[in-house]
Amino acid sequence: MDALPATAVQHEEAAHERRNWVRLTFDCNDRCVFCLDAHTHDGTNRDRDEIKAQILDGRRRGATRLILSGGEPTIHPNFVDFVRLGRRAGYRKIQTVTNGRMFAYPAFLRAALDAGLSEITFSIHGPNARIHDALVGTKGAFDEEVKGLQGALADGRPVVNIDVCVNRGNVKQLPELMATFTAMGVREFDLLHVIPFGRAYSEGREILFYDLEAMRPYLLEAFAYARKPGIHVWLNRFPPQHLEGFEDLIQDPHKLIEEVRGRKEEYALLLEHDIPLDCRAPERCKHCYLQPLCDRLDDVRADLAGQAFAVLRVDAGADRHAPVAYGGDPASRQHAAARLRRVLAERALAAGPSGHVPEDSEDAWAGTADEAAAAMAEARAAAPLAPPRRIRLPLLGAGPSLPAAPARPRLDARALAAAAKPRALWLLAPDLAAAEALAAEFPDVPELELELADPAALLARLSDMSATSCPEGQPITIAGKRLARVVVADPAAAAALLDLNLDLDVVLLLSRAAEPWLLALDRAPPRLVLRQPARERLTESAELDLDLVPFFAAFRHPVPVEAVPACVLGRPPRERPSVFDAAQLGPDGGLEIFRYARRFIDDGFHVKSLRCKTCSYDHGCKGMHINYVRAHGFAAMRPVP
Repeated sequence: MDALPATAVQHEEAAHERRNWVRLTFDCNDRCVFCLDAHTHDGTNRDRDEIKAQILDGRRRGATRLILSGGEPTIHPNFVDFVRLGRRAGYRKIQTVTNGRMFAYPAFLRAALDAGLSEITFSIHGPNARIHDALVGTKGAFDEEVKGLQGALADGRPVVNIDVCVNRGNVKQLPELMATFTAMGVREFDLLHVIPFGRAYSEGREILFYDLEAMRPYLLEAFAYARKPGIHVWLNRFPPQHLEGFEDLIQDPHKLIEEVRGRKEEYALLLEHDIPLDCRAPERCKHCYLQPLCDRLDDVRADLAGQAFAVLRVDAGADRHAPVAYGGDPASRQHAAARLRRVLAERALAAGPSGHVPEDSEDAWAGTADEAAAAMAEARAAAPLAPPRRIRLPLLGAGPSLPAAPARPRLDARALAAAAKPRALWLLAPDLAAAEALAAEFPDVPELELELADPAALLARLSDMSATSCPEGQPITIAGKRLARVVVADPAAAAALLDLNLDLDVVLLLSRAAEPWLLALDRAPPRLVLRQPARERLTESAELDLDLVPFFAAFRHPVPVEAVPACVLGRPPRERPSVFDAAQLGPDGGLEIFRYARRFIDDGFHVKSLRCKTCSYDHGCKGMHINYVRAHGFAAMRPVP
């Protein structure tokens, strides 16, 4: 396996930095055809006190980078004051994402930098005025922006970078753009794939989206700048399967947390009120980087509503590792509030002459039928529902145009276990004592699966049981449950467990550390299972993963293997029973979007190569975890005829 480029480590640290995105305006002095924010623009600035509160709240919650955005942030009359507030609040870095035109005025640029602005991201979408001005809808914008860019470079204090919305109108000129601005002294580029939101979809869907495979030569020429000394290229929102050869540039999956943060109120409508996202439509979703996250969310909601899972995963440290919920976009909040008013009003009208839904519904409409009709008309103008679309979940019709998702349970992990009656409880805990204490809270689950950070006490307990009270082949009982499976990362621990010859599966997580012991086996122990783990970070995957293709070419023992594709393994892997992860539940027992997103990133985000479409196993194969692909590439994925 090739070593990671040096920039990959730097990019990872930056991607995991805690950021606070703060919108300043609902206005812009450009009119970009691809603007994802266009539906929020009403020509106003956000309230100054609200902005100050969000800046300070993010810092209190641990954010270290402040990003001032819009609309166009620099046209807010208090822009420099907000920069100064960020510096006084203690942010290590203060950045703005801007069309840059205000920085063409030297006094404004100097004032912002003196106040503490440390990074300026200029949005430039063409190598010349002809292309850029056409895309941003403003004649003369390119010349003004380049003047601001050159002024910032000449000053020398800020980090200066460029972001580009890559679309049909500029993709062929992308290499020229990179060459033009590299020659000016820019060393960092953020290439953003056009996405189906705002004006990009409402007005530009026929002219902006392009065939990535057809444009691959132009994209690869631009991506190759990442291999030049001193040049940093970030790729955002590009579908991973189109980045073979540049897999280390695939967007860090943890940036999905930021994307969710920007739409958290709209996800709350889905999770708290069963109101589907109004952007969900097949023709739209196929262009969206969030599709895998949303598809998986639909499946998780269905599993929770139907209590259809065999294993309940409970992590003793889940609350400690849960993402911190802060920030959010007021535009998303306003859009969500308008949609909620419309939907509640529509439900009230659909309920009949009484003008309200049943009293025990937490989504009840408090007004009269006439008020409902008026509210519906007002909200329809503010937040129109999406056109008819494919919905993955069963629908309970509350009205002809209002799909309702399955009822949302509000059950904590213990109540959920009692209601769903899963076969097994998969506990992640620091040690045996913590696991036993936690297992006692789930009396109705008959089987136990353990994954302990320190398995020493478990090994000692099982050794004693094997020697004194547990005949060969008899079930092992821990905390009143049949111990069915133990997951370990240390090959020595796996060997010790297997030597006891107990009636349980010993699952060894594949790693470079485990490889020598595995390859030295003359005969595989009968209860050994191998599993490819998902790694939290690209660098962990690069450091810890073994090279799967040559390993399985050498390791021919017929042991069950999990989470490795058939094309890599040489035979179909063993599928795990369905698992529901309790770490996705918030304190109120409902699905919480940030907790869900964290578990999706850590374990659920799998990708496949474009080649996989021709594989005989394609339909049932998830591919490999995103960080394995980022670290090792798609090369191992070869279709099986």
